[in-house]
Amino acid sequence: MMNRKRWMWVAAGVLAVAVGLGLWWSPEERAGEADAAALEEASAPEVAAAPSKPAPSVARGEAPAAAPPPAEEPRAATVVALKPGDVPPEPEVENPPPQENDPIAPELPQTAQWKLEKTTHITALLGRDVERLERERELAEARGDDARGRQLETLIQRQRGRLTGLREEIRVLTEEAAKESAAQ
Repeated sequence: MMNRKRWMWVAAGVLAVAVGLGLWWSPEERAGEADAAALEEASAPEVAAAPSKPAPSVARGEAPAAAPPPAEEPRAATVVALKPGDVPPEPEVENPPPQENDPIAPELPQTAQWKLEKTTHITALLGRDVERLERERELAEARGDDARGRQLETLIQRQRGRLTGLREEIRVLTEEAAKESAAQ
């Protein structure tokens, strides 16, 4: 009884995969496969109708001479009618000319005001990160997770050190931005 149920589940799985694959391919792809099969069938009689050379007779004791390979007839390319929206390919060029690249735009000046704004933004983000880490540390200590609490404390100390450096940089950039605006 269990064996029969297993086979039924396997059969249902195979059927589901087959249906899924059938729905996966679009009707256009299936039509393209049918067209390819029809072209193969149409070209098969032409190949069979090609004249064949009779096999040379070999006398007793003689080694058969190596027959030259049959000369292959040039086959015509398959021509497929263009459908609406199809674009014919461009003919290939032996040595195409090198492509011209667009000119590179000059880099915008990174003024002291610009640097000040970026540093202020980074400092604000880092401050929020420190606050989030402090909340996580408090939660970890409340849970009794001392290892996580020490890890978060180390991260907080590092971030506070970075914040101190950024605040000093903001002070310097503020002075430079003031000098820069006074010079203009």
